[in-house]
Amino acid sequence: MKRGPKGHKDVERERDRLRAILDSMEDGIYIVGRDYRIDFMNLALQSDMGNGEGRLCHEFFGHDAESCDECQHGMSSFGPQILREWILPATGRTYEMAVAPIHEPDGHISRLHILRDITERKRLEDRLQEYSLHLEAKIREQAERLMRQERLALLGEISAGLAHEIRTPLGAIITGVKLLQKGHQPDEERRLIFELLLRETTRLNTKVSEFLTYARPRSPQLRAVPVTSLLGEVLSLVAADENLAGEVRLESAADPLAPQWPMDKDLMKEALHNLCINALQALQGTGSLRLESRFVEGSLELLVKDDGPGIPVQEMQNIFKPFYTLRSGGTGLGLSICREIIESHGGRVSVTSIPGHGTTFRILLPNAGNPGRDQG
Repeated sequence: MKRGPKGHKDVERERDRLRAILDSMEDGIYIVGRDYRIDFMNLALQSDMGNGEGRLCHEFFGHDAESCDECQHGMSSFGPQILREWILPATGRTYEMAVAPIHEPDGHISRLHILRDITERKRLEDRLQEYSLHLEAKIREQAERLMRQERLALLGEISAGLAHEIRTPLGAIITGVKLLQKGHQPDEERRLIFELLLRETTRLNTKVSEFLTYARPRSPQLRAVPVTSLLGEVLSLVAADENLAGEVRLESAADPLAPQWPMDKDLMKEALHNLCINALQALQGTGSLRLESRFVEGSLELLVKDDGPGIPVQEMQNIFKPFYTLRSGGTGLGLSICREIIESHGGRVSVTSIPGHGTTFRILLPNAGNPGRDQG
């Protein structure tokens, strides 16, 4: 069927209208035919680069022929547009280019290219990246300064705490030595003085050891540890101190779903032992202390539960702070050391307490190796 004069004019009118639309756009637009030649360039692109209609695309833009092959054959005839970024060799400016297929009436497929000059945007991005790097460096510098300040503050806190804690046993030791210097004490009095010296020296050594442990945290050496054995060893340590354990009922229960777990056995035993000592001091020789392990959503939960008097609500937020203690003669470092050990394993510790009904400490340890349930 032949197209009449009117139909031909309609096509020309639509073509002219489309050309006018493309010429009015600020982005550069050009169409490349199957023969790699530029069929059309809008006015914005001609204004920037000159008229390249009829010329080979890669020659006009200063690229090699392979770029044309990639453009023509690197996308399907019905595929989505491809976004590229390239630099025009002649000007050094950076462009973002969108390429999409055009199905011509005669069946051939051309390529529509839309160019957007992003040179300024790239320059701003580079400046922003440079500023970001500068800002990161400043933040690191500030963070290091704050860490140094915190270390100095902590050192001052440790020094003050250490001086406070060792003053009493040192005073007792000095008094005992002065009494011995006078001489002529009865044997019973000398025996009491030596017992005082031994007790206060042991007490002083314990306090210094706690301070050193807190000031020099150790990195955990992870190994697969049998959880049942760990809980049993902790309870054995607790039971060995008859004066502290008294008549307290000691119990343990391990979840069979997590027979082993990656942890530093010595450090975790120390943490659990500290929590047990804390519980026994609250129980004062009566009641029950229970250790449990549970496999919870891929993590190991260790529980230290007692039915003692509980922790006053107003004290809950302070119990993990270093040098904070409700017990006469305590250093206030036991729970702080416990928390550091657990956090060094990537875990966390929390506490719930109901005054008059008991306290439960919860340790949640992530799986840092193979799942414990697969190791047993």
